[in-house]
Order: sequence, then C-alpha cells, then structure tokens
Amino acid sequence: MKDLLIVEGKLTPLSSKTHITYQFYMPEPAECLVIDFSYGPKKLEDPHASRELIEDAIDRYVNPSLRPVYKEQWEKFVPLQNLLTLSIDDPDGFRGSAHRHPNEQHHVLSPKESSPGFIAGPIQEGVWRVTLSVHCVVTEACHYTLSIRGGASTHELASV
Repeated sequence: MKDLLIVEGKLTPLSSKTHITYQFYMPEPAECLVIDFSYGPKKLEDPHASRELIEDAIDRYVNPSLRPVYKEQWEKFVPLQNLLTLSIDDPDGFRGSAHRHPNEQHHVLSPKESSPGFIAGPIQEGVWRVTLSVHCVVTEACHYTLSIRGGASTHELASV
C-alpha cells in the first residue's frame, strides 16, 4: 500500500457547518483504496459548558411558551458531541459517503466490494477528493487525522 494523503488538523466551534476538501493523486489504477479517519474528543464533558450551549439552542429554536419546560430538562440533551463526516469523489464524480457518528472509522473501496456508503468500482488513476464535513464542534478544540492509502493489496477488505 502506498500513502496518498496524510493530514491532521484542529477545528474549533467556529468550524461548525463548514467543509474541508483535500485532493490526492492516484498515480495508477489500484486494487483498493483504504481510508482511516479519526477525531477527538467526541463528547463535551463539561456540564456547565453543555448547559450553556443547550440553553442557547433552546432560546433560538424552541417556541417561547415551551422554553421553561425544556430548560428544566436540559440534562436530557447531554452528552453533546462533535460530528465530522466524510465524502469521497473519484475523477468521474461522487463515490460515496460515511456520514456516521463513530469518531474512529476505517473504510475500503475496491472494484468488487466497498464499505457501506461507498460505491464499489475501479480505483482509477487521477485526482480524487475527500471532503470532511464539519457538522458540529462543541468542544474548545477538535483534532482530526485522515490517511488514505492505495495499492494492490486486498487483504484490507477483510475488515470492510
């Protein structure tokens, strides 16, 4: 397997509702593409900060007559969690997405079989794109790592 992209980054709450796109070049057709993605922390552990965010959301989105009831029950909404997801495009277009909640993910794409959410098909030469969708960052900082490898090895498919 050959490393095609290895990146890491730091996000803050200001990063919420944004997208980060990385491009990588597949120099020749391959038998599989392996994507490992992780981020953390997953949960906001600070109850005071959680309560502030929840009450702010209640003030913004809940009917005024129902706000007191929701605020009394704010603990029903914890734990608040960061959410980042991935989408992949090959040189011809959309190849799939992993819009899942786990903060550690392993995905494989191959001509005959791919991880759920991704379309099996040729791993072709050319420019590929991976988009990191930052749905929500509730912690002060959220760090992520993304690595993509490609090659002739299909032993990775055992863990699809």
